[in-house]
Amino acid sequence: MKILLDTHAIIWALTDDPALSKKAKAEISDPKNTIYYSLASVWEIAIKNVKSPEKCPYNEKEIAELCDKSGFLPLDITLDHICGLRSLTVKSGKELINHDPFDRILLSQSKSENMKLFSHDANFDNYDEKCVVKI
Repeated sequence: MKILLDTHAIIWALTDDPALSKKAKAEISDPKNTIYYSLASVWEIAIKNVKSPEKCPYNEKEIAELCDKSGFLPLDITLDHICGLRSLTVKSGKELINHDPFDRILLSQSKSENMKLFSHDANFDNYDEKCVVKI
């Protein structure tokens, strides 16, 4: 299985944070699975670290290096991923509550690349996309 980690899931996996479920840890460490991190997440970390280093003490270069050392593969943002934003669907009777561009591109990337998106973010709940896996 191909798994794309949401930004917080990257940090949780790299720091062995107890917020990451045992099931998610098992899937991430399973050698049959290929784990990806998006360059959008690295970008998001850079913005958050510059804006508020006390809340986000990680810098983008360190995170990318740790991901690489952990065997996670980088996922570039492509034109297909950007165009795929238009195909994201919302559940019937629900409204789009998540306008975070980083979350939306991660969702589009996982959908476009036939990956599972591991996230704890409730903002994905109103999407009707089968690629999101709650961790």
